[in-house]
Amino acid sequence: MMDGADLYSANSTMSVGDKVELIADQKTDKESFPLHAAKNLLKPSKFVPADHSYSFKVIVISGIVFAIAITVALILSIYLGPPQVGANGAVATDVPYCSDIGLAILQKGGNAVDATVGACLCLGVINSHSSGLGGGGFMVVHDHKVQKSWGYDFREVAPRTATAKMFEGKEDLIYDSGLSIGVPGELKGLEAAHNAHGKLKWRDVVQPVADMARTGFNITKDQAKVLKNRLKPSELKGKFKEVFAPGGEILQAGDFIRRPDLADTLDLIAEQGSDALYLGQIADTIIQAVEDAGGILSIEDLQQYKVIERDIIQTEFNGGFIGTMPSPSSGPVLLLIMNLLEGFNWTSASVKDPKTYHQMIEAFKFGYAHHSDLGDPKFNPTTMEDNILQMISKEYGNTIRGKIDNQSHPAEYYGAKFEPVKNGGTTHLSVVDAEELVVSLTTTINTWFGTKIMTSSGIILNNEMTDFSIPTAPSMFNLPPNPHNLIEPGKRPVSSMTPTIVFNKKEPCSKRMVLGASNGTKIISGVAEVIANVMLFNLNLTYAIDKPRLHNQLYPDITEYEAGLPENVYKYLQERGQRMQEVTEGINTVQAVMKTNDQLFAHSDIRKGGKAAIYTPKSR
Repeated sequence: MMDGADLYSANSTMSVGDKVELIADQKTDKESFPLHAAKNLLKPSKFVPADHSYSFKVIVISGIVFAIAITVALILSIYLGPPQVGANGAVATDVPYCSDIGLAILQKGGNAVDATVGACLCLGVINSHSSGLGGGGFMVVHDHKVQKSWGYDFREVAPRTATAKMFEGKEDLIYDSGLSIGVPGELKGLEAAHNAHGKLKWRDVVQPVADMARTGFNITKDQAKVLKNRLKPSELKGKFKEVFAPGGEILQAGDFIRRPDLADTLDLIAEQGSDALYLGQIADTIIQAVEDAGGILSIEDLQQYKVIERDIIQTEFNGGFIGTMPSPSSGPVLLLIMNLLEGFNWTSASVKDPKTYHQMIEAFKFGYAHHSDLGDPKFNPTTMEDNILQMISKEYGNTIRGKIDNQSHPAEYYGAKFEPVKNGGTTHLSVVDAEELVVSLTTTINTWFGTKIMTSSGIILNNEMTDFSIPTAPSMFNLPPNPHNLIEPGKRPVSSMTPTIVFNKKEPCSKRMVLGASNGTKIISGVAEVIANVMLFNLNLTYAIDKPRLHNQLYPDITEYEAGLPENVYKYLQERGQRMQEVTEGINTVQAVMKTNDQLFAHSDIRKGGKAAIYTPKSR
């Protein structure tokens, strides 16, 4: 999320020529709970006014402010951003302080995985509305020197006594009750990766975050917006209210806050590792909070949680490769979209061709139509393997691309079989170290602040059970629930998280990138668009991330667009039958690090006020 003030923390790596072009161009991503309130719905060739003039004025003013804010931020980032060339390592997160914690770990001799542990834990403390110890996610680790990758699945799982009908007659408990809590996996995932790849001692990468939680920090603008605009007063209760609305007043951006409870928890984790949370006294506080909220997660669920190491999936792309996580992440959807985009044979000049954006939107629609073909591969391995192999194959991409013409079509045209996936929140971080070990990690507690249930140990618990297909839940679309994603004990729900790497085996010094995004279902289109911007349109990393984006996930079949979309592109899309809808806040947020030869570039999306940190030789 963003407003004008958030934009001033942007940074850039542009040349003078890039700067001039960017300024000229500016003138002319429940994961289903959006970051924004969409405005200004347009049907093809017909404007539909707001219900009354005041609403219309608000929409217009918001759009103008958003456009001006982006332009100002980009210009400031061009001239005021720190240099990012000649660096030995970089950390890109959506909280500047957390990027700095990762940087400090690199400067102490840590590697990319060490920095990831510190930065990720930091995000869970400062931007606890998006992630934390009570959640889970996915991580890709890639060693560029030996061209080897590892994938870590630390997604939350359904408790042992969970059933497909557990919410039947209890639909009001789906999002914010003890029943919606899955077994958290974040800490186990961080520990597994650190045990396999880390250089520093575990304590040395955890303790700085504990110290920060105890010393205190300022509430970010992003979290302040969520507290003010996304929560109902009735959701502020118990310990959660004590922390975020002390004395009944909701914390505001810039307010100073200390978290001694969470600091004590992190102290124990620094000393005992994940056992402190899954076996020790912290586990007891989790189970107590779950039981008090009417949940079913047990101590046995915590004790039996396992991280799954998965082979990454990849596709050839523009002479290189794109690698990401398999199901239950949405990596297969991303690779399908990228196979579609590659076949259009775009060039640098295509970035200004309106037809390019129609083709991109249509590729998004076909990709998202396959979103509900995914599920936990443990529960139907043959079907999942067949679905994934088909989705990522070049032949299948060629077949689908043949269906893309110069018009938008009814949603049924794109072939979705089941109800679309619903996911929430998330945060992403990207790290590259001096030895070119790279990490792409996305993690979440699902919707804003998860269940809003906080343990006495300071951990906010996820509501990840809502990511399963729940047959009795209200549905906006005339599609059956995804049979691959029904609740079963020990199952991992489908996620839109898509941590990604881009590399080249034949030319290892050419462009390589580590990236990912946040904002639920809109993650996938954000990652795809930035890869296209860099690898097909040859845009520099800053502009590739900060330029206005588009999104269409088929259900609903509406093309969202950010302020700054060129007028000729807008008109062309409308004429092609795309239902255009402007948004007043960012669609998704992307964090990326890129390297070309020995030049390192890092950028955190201006939409959420992030800032990348770089490690230069002078920092030694």
